[in-house]
Amino acid sequence: MKLPRRVTHCLLGAVITVALLFRYPLGIGHEMGSDTTFIHTLSNSIVQQGYAAWILSPSSYFGLYALSYPSAEPFLLASMSLISDTPIEGAMLLNGLAFAVVGALAAFAAARRLTEDDRFAILVSLLFSVAPFYLKETTWIGSSRGFDTSLVPSVFLVLLLNNRKFDSRHVFITGLLIFTMSALHRMGTLTAFVLIAYAFAIPFHKVTQKLRFVLGRYEKPFRLISSGTAAAAFLGLFYIQFLFPGIAGPNVVEEYGTSAVLTGHSFPVLLLNMAVSLAGKTGVLLPLAVMGLAGLVWKRPKTDRDKFLLVTAFVIVPLLSLRDYIGEFLIFIFVLFLAMPLIPKRDHGIRRKLVTVAAVVLMLGGAIAFSWTMKDYWRERYNTDSPIPDDVYDVALYTRWHTSNNMASNEGMSAGRVAAISGRPVLPLGGASNHWFGPQQLTFGFVNSDRVAVRLIPLTSITFQTDEIFLPVGVPNAKDGYEAIFYNKYGDSLSGRALSDYDISYVLVTNLRPNEFQSYIWRPSPFLVGVQQEAFRVYDAGSNSIWYLG
Repeated sequence: MKLPRRVTHCLLGAVITVALLFRYPLGIGHEMGSDTTFIHTLSNSIVQQGYAAWILSPSSYFGLYALSYPSAEPFLLASMSLISDTPIEGAMLLNGLAFAVVGALAAFAAARRLTEDDRFAILVSLLFSVAPFYLKETTWIGSSRGFDTSLVPSVFLVLLLNNRKFDSRHVFITGLLIFTMSALHRMGTLTAFVLIAYAFAIPFHKVTQKLRFVLGRYEKPFRLISSGTAAAAFLGLFYIQFLFPGIAGPNVVEEYGTSAVLTGHSFPVLLLNMAVSLAGKTGVLLPLAVMGLAGLVWKRPKTDRDKFLLVTAFVIVPLLSLRDYIGEFLIFIFVLFLAMPLIPKRDHGIRRKLVTVAAVVLMLGGAIAFSWTMKDYWRERYNTDSPIPDDVYDVALYTRWHTSNNMASNEGMSAGRVAAISGRPVLPLGGASNHWFGPQQLTFGFVNSDRVAVRLIPLTSITFQTDEIFLPVGVPNAKDGYEAIFYNKYGDSLSGRALSDYDISYVLVTNLRPNEFQSYIWRPSPFLVGVQQEAFRVYDAGSNSIWYLG
């Protein structure tokens, strides 16, 4: 169904407005997430040094080389900051809003090309724009997973356009999108499965068209057999990851054994936990996706576009056990399926039509209300997703303007936040999780890039969860240096050597744990006891204090 052009444009404008309003940081004073502060430090280094110190090989751009990280986001934020004379923190906020608009427009265009129904396209664009986890991952955040998610509809759009008429420009744009998504986040490599589905769908469509013509006399039996075979194959692919955990890479028992609802290893518990996890990412209307997929199979999709969507679902199903990334990558695909049952296919009587419209409006209202509630769920529940507290921000500003040399912290999250805002090197590396190695060793000047040697990991050990394929050789372990400081006494040779190696003159102490440091768990620290007895406290922000070591 085609709506008048002005009506379509007005509705699309309303969707974009909703997407922007949902991402306006109400009650949030600063950037959010531990990954954000990590990427913030990489962006700072580009602005300060004029280049990315961690780029040692072409594979460094994709985070596959030693001491590297997917680099598109740091380059983008640094470029935005330099061009607009805006702090990195402001560039992050604008970046999320820009990608929200791109995602909404691409979702509309891809859905419109898939069905040629303006109503369906507007619905997909709206539900995709307010999908809870996508919303969370594009609201004042530097983590690039959400930005990869926003580009998934663009991949579908270009492939669907190329399906209509082959054009070398479409091939080039597809390659550029895959390159960009892979450089944004390793999740971008999942696009390969969409390409596999696309390559299979075209010959599959031709075969089924010939079979339909040859078996025209047996239309009904053939329809039942083909639909039943498709459903059985789909359910088989889905169930096999529960029957043989780890067969597709990640172990579904480890990934979904616990959730906010249940804990256990039985199939019903794992299935419910998976559904809850996916609903939290996609939206409360997720059960409709099952209806949409079943309806598409039952109708025996006739066009190559429908077969492309169906094959994509079949190809992606075995990857559902990859909890962290696949749920976010599939948000757009889930939204396509769940929107299908919301569009009436036949024009019934006026009373039934009004009831249908009222039901759809009610469900949309519930989905939007759910997304509005869930958008704050993660930052309020998990410290690693929360914004930088004002007192930590004050500590970072003091560090930036009133200290020299480097700093160590007894807690990783505070270290990452202070390093991001102050632009100063702070141990430990990585923020919430203490990294053994990382690009910050190069940006902070802890390691000389000319002395970095690497070794290739065994190709058979590469999985979806592999971070890099080249490991550093002979590079100091930053985690060992961090622990050498806090495990030993203040003033002894071991802690003194580590302080000297990392040029540390200040210690940031979390006042709730003044005699402990965090390395996976909180551990006693003789070093901090000595600091409070012999060093000088130069700043106290209530929950955190800075001590000068001399």
